[in-house]
Amino acid sequence: MEWSIEGPFSGAAGQTVRDVQEALYWFDTSLVRVQKRANLTPFVSDQLVQCAELLRARMLDEADSVTSRGNQWSATIGPLSMTLTPIG
Repeated sequence: MEWSIEGPFSGAAGQTVRDVQEALYWFDTSLVRVQKRANLTPFVSDQLVQCAELLRARMLDEADSVTSRGNQWSATIGPLSMTLTPIG
């Protein structure tokens, strides 16, 4: 499976992973990296965290069942768009 973040942080994250849980791990890790490197104001950083929490909840709720059927899953919340693409 491949995952990527699109939008204003495009290119900041994405890779091939085994499953949704591993994508979540790298998603969280990448968001910390984005917050450090992007020099965000506290307000924008808080908004990003709130959007990430909502996106993470949707991933946990929906993504595994969609990708296990071989379908692509994607969602957009605020400035974050996540896509999970089964490969193989």
